[in-house]
Amino acid sequence: MKLTIEEIIEEYFRYSKMKLKKTTFEEQKRKIKKYIVPYFKERNIYEIDIRDIISWKEYIEKNNFSYNYESYLYYSLCNLFDYLIKFYNIKCNYARIDGNFLNREPKKKGNFWHIEDYNKFINVIDNKKDKILFKLLFFTGFRKSEILALKWCDIDFKNNTIDINKGITRNHEFISTKTESSNRIISLSKNIINELQNLKEKSNNNDLIFDKGYSFTSVKRKKDYYCKLSGVKQIKIHEFRHSHSIYLYLNNIPVDEIQHRLGHSNMSTTTDVYLRYLPRNEKRVIKLLNSVC
Repeated sequence: MKLTIEEIIEEYFRYSKMKLKKTTFEEQKRKIKKYIVPYFKERNIYEIDIRDIISWKEYIEKNNFSYNYESYLYYSLCNLFDYLIKFYNIKCNYARIDGNFLNREPKKKGNFWHIEDYNKFINVIDNKKDKILFKLLFFTGFRKSEILALKWCDIDFKNNTIDINKGITRNHEFISTKTESSNRIISLSKNIINELQNLKEKSNNNDLIFDKGYSFTSVKRKKDYYCKLSGVKQIKIHEFRHSHSIYLYLNNIPVDEIQHRLGHSNMSTTTDVYLRYLPRNEKRVIKLLNSVC
């Protein structure tokens, strides 16, 4: 019996769509169609063996993707073969047997801004809506999908709070937040509330705060431009979130409060940020040890 991946792939997509969040499904589908289906499309699923998996990995490595990207492709392939085992009785998942790509990347420390970097950056922005966007990113820890999904009705101008209860996709479709704990109400400073109030003007409560001209791509482009204009180092949009948590941590805000503000489901996710981004203080460690031994 001969059956190819190309013949069953749409069926697999219908199945995985029921299992995954919309954004995850769309991302996985795009990568499978681009990097997995074209390679295996004419191969009989019952004849694919571990040598084919090794050849596919060599083909992927020629693209010089990051280890994280390669890993995403690898696990996407594993999930596809799990499906074939379940519904088409192929022998085994050779992708899982061979294992993931080898991580050859040196361990990198992440980038973040101190408050001085942020001040240089924000002071070159004249556009009022751009300015409040980046203020919110730095002083709230929003994910980019969360901030672009914000509506005016999510802001409580009386109690100076903001309700984070949804996200948005690249196609501007509303989705649930990343996890249940990502649904949260956090406080805003009076200055930011006043700036938002001035920005609202005649907008309706159900209007997006960042509507036309604001997308995942355009926000990155604006960030890159203002970084260059201000002379501060480039950080990723998601690293505004890390910068916020580190700013709070360095100002003695308890970790459990930071965890709630960021919408992390567990405290280890929050503390992992500091372990990755902050330099280790060996002087403090050796001072303690010298005092006792």
